[in-house]
Amino acid sequence: MPSRAPKSSKKRGDAGKPRVGNGVRAAVKKAAAKPVVRNNDLPEVTIKVQRKPTYARAQFDRKMNALKKLSDEGKLFKQANPVARDESITKAYKARIRQKIFDKYWPHDKELANRLSERLTDQHPDHVWELQLGGPDDVSNLKLLHGHTNEDVGRQIRQQIMKLPDGTPIRIEVVD
Repeated sequence: MPSRAPKSSKKRGDAGKPRVGNGVRAAVKKAAAKPVVRNNDLPEVTIKVQRKPTYARAQFDRKMNALKKLSDEGKLFKQANPVARDESITKAYKARIRQKIFDKYWPHDKELANRLSERLTDQHPDHVWELQLGGPDDVSNLKLLHGHTNEDVGRQIRQQIMKLPDGTPIRIEVVD
């Protein structure tokens, strides 16, 4: 007599309720929480971003000028970490730029198209208004920035704000 798998006590197609532990509950609660906003009852904190010789200077200055302007307008604050982001936005942004290069220069100047495409490898789509400082995860907030500069500036900011309460107003200062 052939063996049979034991019959389930559940009806076909009836999925059991998933077990929910404390970690899952906390994640769901956090996802359902209201987004963090600037809390002007907290004291403003000045963070210092060091300009390093290894940075792409013009790109660094462009980013810092934009952040200082947002700072002067009272728009920067510590966002809850980890920051929610949609990586498809930055991937699509970079792909569109690469496509524009080839649309403009291919086939009449293949060498230039390939050189520009190769240079794009070292560039990151950067959220000019840092997500960790309350910026939107939107294509209108993206500019290309040299990868090393982008990562290091983000790390400098993160290290200075990580222990601050969410919503803390932030001021930016550049130091040499």
